[in-house]
Amino acid sequence: MNPEPNQITISPDYETKLQVARRLNVSRRTIDNLMRQRRLPFIKLTSKIVRFPKTEVDAYLARHFRINARGQESS
Repeated sequence: MNPEPNQITISPDYETKLQVARRLNVSRRTIDNLMRQRRLPFIKLTSKIVRFPKTEVDAYLARHFRINARGQESS
């Protein structure tokens, strides 16, 4: 089944700002701050549309977060 003409499909290799924010359990504002600080890799498609390469976000998470034996995240 084809998507409707007005519906945009996103490749699973890239995530939106909202998807990344949900995955990191932070606000979109925090994602903006991480982008501004160049700590989180992103691709700017237009002045308002940004996408995040999933593999690079995964690598960022692996470098900056670890999960202890109890399953709680720590940085």
